[in-house]
Amino acid sequence: MTKSSYALYHKVHCPYCRQVITAMKASNISLELRDTEKNLAFNKELIEQGGKKQVPCLKITENGQESWLYESGDIINYLNKIA
Repeated sequence: MTKSSYALYHKVHCPYCRQVITAMKASNISLELRDTEKNLAFNKELIEQGGKKQVPCLKITENGQESWLYESGDIINYLNKIA
């Protein structure tokens, strides 16, 4: 069985982040939300591990392997597949 977890790096006033969060709620998907403006540790993690400061970014952890998905449309498509 695959063990998966997800975290969305976002900013409150980012319209693309809001699109992803709206889609997430519409699909009844529960993700950890990591606000990169309120928590500088999340911002640092996003840059150091994800490779860039861009939000929204979905951190996908599956069986201990991490991947980072950028672009709101790509994230929404991914979430629709796992919903």
